[in-house]
Formats: sequence, C-alpha cells, structure tokens
Amino acid sequence: MRSWLRNGIVATGALVLLFGPLVPAPASAQVSERFRVMVTNLMPLNDANDDFGKDLAKELRDLINQFGTHQPIDEREIRDAADRFDLDMEDLDCIRSLQLAAQVNANVVFCGTYTEDKDADTFSLQGIQFAAPGGPAFTIEDKTWHKDDHEVAAQEIAAEFETYIGQLRAAQFCGDYYQSKDWEGAERTCTSALEMNPENSQVRFVYANVLFQTERLPEAYQQTLQVIEADPLHEGALQLAGYVAANLELNDEAREHYSAYLALNPGDARIRMQIAYDLAQAGDVVGAMLLIEEGLAIEADDVELLLRHAAFATRAAQDIMGAAEPGAALSAEAAELYRKAIGSYEVVYGVQGDEMEVSHVLTMVAGYTELGQLQDAIDMAARALETHGADASLWSRYADVLKRAERVEDAIAALNEVESRDPGFANVKARQGSWMLDLGQEDEALGFLQEAVEKGEQTADAMAILLLANAHSKGVVPKDWGHALRVIGLAKSFENEVNDGTRGQLDFWHGFSLFNQALEQERPQTLETAQLTLPKFQQSARLFALPRVAAYAEANSIGLQQFKDATQQYIEIQEAIIQRGR
Repeated sequence: MRSWLRNGIVATGALVLLFGPLVPAPASAQVSERFRVMVTNLMPLNDANDDFGKDLAKELRDLINQFGTHQPIDEREIRDAADRFDLDMEDLDCIRSLQLAAQVNANVVFCGTYTEDKDADTFSLQGIQFAAPGGPAFTIEDKTWHKDDHEVAAQEIAAEFETYIGQLRAAQFCGDYYQSKDWEGAERTCTSALEMNPENSQVRFVYANVLFQTERLPEAYQQTLQVIEADPLHEGALQLAGYVAANLELNDEAREHYSAYLALNPGDARIRMQIAYDLAQAGDVVGAMLLIEEGLAIEADDVELLLRHAAFATRAAQDIMGAAEPGAALSAEAAELYRKAIGSYEVVYGVQGDEMEVSHVLTMVAGYTELGQLQDAIDMAARALETHGADASLWSRYADVLKRAERVEDAIAALNEVESRDPGFANVKARQGSWMLDLGQEDEALGFLQEAVEKGEQTADAMAILLLANAHSKGVVPKDWGHALRVIGLAKSFENEVNDGTRGQLDFWHGFSLFNQALEQERPQTLETAQLTLPKFQQSARLFALPRVAAYAEANSIGLQQFKDATQQYIEIQEAIIQRGR
C-alpha cells in the first residue's frame, strides 16, 4: 500500500534542518569555503570577572582556526554586529547569539554562561554549547576551572567541537544515503551516527524512515516513539508513528499520534483528509471517520470534510455488515454509522443541490434502505429526482426501493423512466419481467423477458431458467401442476434459443409436472379419466426418454429410471381401463 509517507521523510525540510548549515566541507576545501563559527565571549553571571570568558573565547577562536572545515568569525565583526542592536559582547547569551548569527552569516554559534567563586579562584561554565540556527545543539558538560586554566578549557572545548563535527559528518552521510534511497548505506551510517550521539532526534527520525522504507514496521515504530519522547511536537514523527501504528493494527495508538499531530495543525483540512485516508487504507475506517469528525468540530460546513465523513461512516457500516453472519439483523453500531453518513450527506445536499454528485445521492438512498426506513428512502429518492431527474441510475435506485416496499407497479413504471433516459441501461426489461412474475402476471412477464433477450440484456437460457424457477416455487413445490405446466410452457418459448442443458432441465420438469398432474387426475380410474390422462403419461414417457433429460438427471443425481418405470406402469393401467371400457 502506497501513501504520501512512502515518498520520503514526512517533515518538510527535515534533512535541511538536520544537515543544511552544518555539513563539513571536504578536507581539500579552501579557507574561504570553511564554515563560519561565531565564538561569543561567554556571558558572566553574578558580577563574575569577564576576563575569563574573553580569554577562553580568544583561545578557542585560535584553535578553531586550525580546523580545515571551520573558521572563526573575527571578534571585531561580532562586536560590530552586536553594536548595531545596542548589545555588548557580555550580553550575548545563547538566545541573543543565535538571533545575531544571521547578521554575520554564522553557520555555528558557540555560547554559554559562567559564574565565579572568588574565594576558590574558580569559574564554573554552564550551558555551554555549539548550536546552529534552526538546527540541533551540541551541549558540553558543565565544568569548573581554575582562573588560570582558560587555555586548557579552550583546548578541551575544541576537542568536543571536533567530536561534534564528526557527529555532523556521520549525520550527513546518513542523510545522503537516505536521499539516494540506498537503504543499506543509510542504515549503516545512521546507526553509526546514533552511536556517536544517541540524543540526535533528527538522525533517529531519518533512521526510523529507513526502517519504514525497508518494511520493518515494529522497529520503525519503536525508533519513532523515541523521537516523540525527545520531541513531543515533532510533526514528522507524529505522522510516521500514526501511519506505522495503523499498519501494525495498533488503532488506538495510531489515533493518538494523528490527533497529536492535528492538534498542532487543527485547521488544515487537506492534511486531515490525507491522514484519514491513510488510516482507512490501513484498516481503521472508524478511526478515519473520527479524525474527520474532529475537523468538522472546527469547520462544520466544510463540504469536503462532510463528504469524507459520510464515505468513511458508510464504509465502516458496510464492514460491520460484511463481518456479520449471513442474514443477521443490522446491528445498532452499523445503524448509527449509516445515520451519521446520511446526516453529513444531507448537509452537503442542502449546500450543493443539483451540483451534488449523483453517487452521493444514491448512497443516501441506500443508507435509508439499509436502515429499513423504506419510506424515507423513497422520499429521499423522489426529492433527489427534482434535482437529478435526468439521471437514469437514480430512477433505477428509486425503482428498486419501490419494489422493496412492495409497490411493484410503481417500480415497473419507474423502470420505464430509466429506459426513456438511457435506452442502453442494463437489465431494465429483465427486471420488469422478474417483477411482473412477482405480481403473478406471468404472461405479461414473458413479453418483458423476450425483450430482454432481444436487447442483449440477458441470455435466453437465463430467462428460461427464471421462468422455470417461478414454475418450481409456485407450481411444483405447492403441487399446483396447472401453474407449473403453464409457466414451463412459457419458458419453452425460448426452446430454440437455449442450450441442451437448459432444454434438458425444462423437459425433465415438464415431464415431471405432467406425470404428477396425470397421477392426480387418474385416481377415479374411470374410462373418462383414463382417456384424459393416457396422453399425458405418454408425453411424460417421451420426455423422460430424451437423452438431454437423462444427462440432466445424471448430473443432478435424479433417479430417472423410477420415473420411466412408473410412467410405463400408468400407461399400461390406462390402456387396460380403456380396453375394458370399450
């Protein structure tokens, strides 16, 4: 199953935020190509002597200038930029430093604070970090130094910075391999980057996407959860977690992740609909519907949200019905879902009127029908015909509902409207013929069924079998042999157009019905009854003797020989009665 998530990392710009301004240049790069590092004088707190911060910063700039990949920004350039905003160097805490970074085109900022213990001649560094504007920060553990150890402190911080660069390089490789869709290389470099810095949530997010792309959903989910734990507002991780959880059938968790994401973007209907679609594709249709309902609480009249809500509610109801035992009554849960769907469709219909797609109208009518509210279904269809009356499919649905409400004559008339709007509409004549059979008007039904064959709606075999089914249910089963023979006779009007299998079936039941009718009529065993029934027994015998009848009987495990023997026996009886009577 494909999704928007399949197209790559979800969060817009995730790779840019992760690597963009910090990617180390190749070792052969010129100095002018090195990344610019703004080393601020650490900010003294509580009247601490500012010399220690100045001296440490100066020493650190000299050490960074020895790096082939990075270069320090001159202190005077930093001071001039700060002056433009009425700031002193000693006022540059990490927040102000990061804000100032854009003014000097800094790729990385070094910042932090310190306090002084005058009695012990020590300085305690706090919140020291290398940070990139818009990117992850690399923090350095708080530490206390003697007042004369600023050079040692700078050397140790420079070593930490080198570690930072190594982490960035590993993260860069992780991102490069991911973007090139080299999943094996991406996994190798991402795991290496995480070994260097397990706290890098952006790298972990890329790694989670690698696992997702390689179909290791449980592992991808666990990695994504770690990203969310570190950054509960990480939009990409919330989306990925929701999608993966849904595919793992963790529906409650999926809904929770998606809801958390949408809480950050409550009014984004497009994203909401896409997420709901993904959730439905993963099998949680109810969850998709509930997400749309949250959106409707914000925008109650959003037509697209209403249509999605109705569609998901309908599908959820159908899923419940599909999982139920055949013939089971509509459950309360499914009924409530149908009502929700109809409610949303009704709002859209009120807004769009004749511009509403007829498929939505048909779904509304079907919803009322499933609820057993046939009159509401009829009224809805009749109302829709005022706005969509040119549509043959709506007239067809109207006819079906009328038929279900036992208004068969009205249903047949509605099918006439279908044909007038679309002469090629499927099975109009066949349905009319079938419904005429339901009314007990078999002779009238025959004309419609013959038209169905002539128009190519149905085969002659199908129409003959339909008539035979009526003859069996209303004639053979209740032993109304007159009805059975009359309707079988109608079915045999197709005799020259049907295959041997159908002819054999018709001939057997013709012979069977004729035999049983004669059997009832011969019981007085008078000359008159013998003369009446002998031709019928003889015709039954001829029918039972046909090879196609034998083939049908064998295929359906019917003991044809017993009927042959019985027929011959009754022929002989009738012949004897007639002989005595003469």
